Amino acid sequence: MQARSDSNVKVIDVSHYQGTIDWKKAHADGVMGAFIKASEGTGITDSAFATNAVNAPAAGLRVGFYHYSHPEKNDAKSEAAYFASVVAGRKADFPHVLDVEGQASQVPSDKLTDWCVQWLKEVTRLTGHDTMVYTGASFAKSYLGKSLGAWPLWVAHYGVDQPMANDTWDEWAVFQYTSSGSVKGINGNVDMNAMEKAFYDHYSGVVVVKPINVEDTIKVVVNDVLVAYGRNVNGSVYAPLRQLGESMGATVTWDPVTQMPYVNGTPVAQFILFNGSAYVSVRAAALFLGGTVTWDGKTQKVYIYY
Repeated sequence: MQARSDSNVKVIDVSHYQGTIDWKKAHADGVMGAFIKASEGTGITDSAFATNAVNAPAAGLRVGFYHYSHPEKNDAKSEAAYFASVVAGRKADFPHVLDVEGQASQVPSDKLTDWCVQWLKEVTRLTGHDTMVYTGASFAKSYLGKSLGAWPLWVAHYGVDQPMANDTWDEWAVFQYTSSGSVKGINGNVDMNAMEKAFYDHYSGVVVVKPINVEDTIKVVVNDVLVAYGRNVNGSVYAPLRQLGESMGATVTWDPVTQMPYVNGTPVAQFILFNGSAYVSVRAAALFLGGTVTWDGKTQKVYIYY
């Protein structure tokens, strides 16, 4: 199990216990995502689910929904069907979560593991959505078998930076490290989680920008979003035209007859070819957009705002 790191994304999980949440304030406090309790067993819908499922994404957060299970009482398919009925019509970014803990320990380990596998597969069948497992670090070690390692893990272990290891998972996707966190917009304590950035990016639809050539070491940021990597050419920053154009919703093509790049059908006369890719001046691009460009030598970033 890996330890928490500075690259992790700040995520919370909530239910009706948090009361009315000001999601805009929570987002402004750095919360990027939330797991929202949807259901429990075969007949309980969290009373705050409908409100949270609408207001959290409206404030700009990525969301996922979780189900508190009772394998000691119910069969897996019944609980899966109930959860699917509760979240029907709601958009989730993160995988649907099976919360297995507490009295579930009454079920023998092999049968509990099979129960969880059935729930995870059935929810995916019913919803067409990925699934994952939430549990405590000690619970995972004691009760959950290796077949569950095929699903991502959201693990709880308080007061440590690195959760307890177990024989089923080598790594976590989400790590709940305290139940007494504080976030603006929420009265009282809230569970705090670290989410691996690669996991967040994958389920948030984030396109990871990478340099197309090893010489491209300067980050090009447009309206606070990293869109390309460029290079210094005689004191000016040049960036790949395709990365710049497509980040702004433009269509970039290359005409082999004229040997020129085109943006939305308009030829771009001023460019430089590096390894077969057309690069343009970042300053010229900013002027074309009617925006401004600034350079941060310390971080090796160039910023365009328009």
